[in-house]
Amino acid sequence: MNRDFDKRNVIVEEDQVLLTSFLKGDSDAFSIIYNKYIDELFAYGVGFGFDRETLKDAIQDVFVKFYIKKKQLKDIVELKYYLFRMLKNHLFDIHRSIKREVKEEITDLPFLIEPSILDELVAIEEKLAFESEMETLLGVLTDRQREAVYLRFIQEMGYEEIGELMEMTAPAVRKLVGRAMKRMRDKGM
Repeated sequence: MNRDFDKRNVIVEEDQVLLTSFLKGDSDAFSIIYNKYIDELFAYGVGFGFDRETLKDAIQDVFVKFYIKKKQLKDIVELKYYLFRMLKNHLFDIHRSIKREVKEEITDLPFLIEPSILDELVAIEEKLAFESEMETLLGVLTDRQREAVYLRFIQEMGYEEIGELMEMTAPAVRKLVGRAMKRMRDKGM
């Protein structure tokens, strides 16, 4: 666990160096940030069920806003969290504009994880079996549990960051993830 914490701190420090360079006008730093997080943002957005083109446009909008409002970025502590938050907010805005007539609570936007996002975690010969098992296990979770599990274990975010993204307290996220893990264990993990 301590190794994961050290790895995370290194990533946060690297991001701070990139962000500082970008804020000083280094356009290469912006390109590095973009390339570093584009796939992770796309994978996160897929979980909300948006089509590929809408998602690509939303991510581009996020990076344009990020670039234009660089003077407001000096106090960012965790770049990855900030970009994820920007994307989630933008996707919710898109969802609201599409579903204005539907009285759907925005926190109830389904979060889906497709096993294909997890391809990097398994060898090719184990992929089909793993996908089938993951689909079954993730199928027993609620949308919020799936989102929390994705953010915690795939994106390696801390409970505080997940809590802010999901508008929950860190202890509530811990409890949500714990219940999700128990449900998956009970189902066969």
